[in-house]
This record gives sequence, structure tokens and C-alpha cells, in this order.
Amino acid sequence: MIEQSVDRRDSADRRISRFALRFPDRRLGSSRRRVAAGRARSSATRLFAAYRDTPLALAVVLATVIALNIADLLLTFRAIELGAVELNPIMAALINTDPLLAALFKTTIVVGVAAAMWATRRYRRVLEASLVLLAAFVVLTTYSGAMVLLAG
Repeated sequence: MIEQSVDRRDSADRRISRFALRFPDRRLGSSRRRVAAGRARSSATRLFAAYRDTPLALAVVLATVIALNIADLLLTFRAIELGAVELNPIMAALINTDPLLAALFKTTIVVGVAAAMWATRRYRRVLEASLVLLAAFVVLTTYSGAMVLLAG
């Protein structure tokens, strides 16, 4: 005779699985832990925690990126009028075809990236990328402004 295994747990325990496939201490993206006041943390960590916990700060950064993109576009058009050459081959081809198409393309790409960053703002890498994007547009706009000053 084959012996059948009998579940010896009482009825309350049957709903509790012996093996858990979920790891409750694992966090997705940016953890929402607050920076403890008593801990010795670097000022960069505190600043990033404040940036993470304040959605308005990200909105300001993304709006600044869009404004810098438009400023870079206008400065690029002015530099081309003064005799400069567009270094980006895609934008150069679009500007030669139709400047309005180039402006629409560049603005759509940056607004789309900003919208995607806003939609995925809970992830730490997205917040870090937003600051890198802001720095890149500051450098790019400064370069375009310098080209206009040197060409003019």
C-alpha cells in the first residue's frame, strides 16, 4: 500500500507558503528612505535626497532643459546666419532642408525625453540623468553663445 503524505499544518497555516519568492527588503529605483539627521552623510547625499523628495525641483530642472534647448536652437540659427557651420550632421541636413523642420525635430526630441524622465522620476538613475542633461545643455548653450559672440 502506498502511503499518502498528509499536510500536518492546521488550517490557519495552510495559506502561508513555506517558500517566499518575494524579497520585501529589496527596493526598486530610488528608495524613499529619509536621510537620518544624526548620521554623518555627505552634503551631496543630502542634496540628492532633497532633490528626490521634491518633484517641483525635477520639474524646474526639466523646464530649464527645455528652455536651454530653445536658447541653443536660436543661438545656432544666429551663428549660421553669421557664417558658422552646424557640427551635428543630422541637424545640418534638417537646417539645409527647412529650418522650421529642424526646430520642430529638436524641440520634439527634448520635450519627449523630458516627458519620459518625468514619467519615470521614481528611479534614481533618471534623476541622476536629469542633472547630467541639465549640465550638458548648459555647456552646449554656452558654446553656442560663444560662437555667436566670436562670429559677430
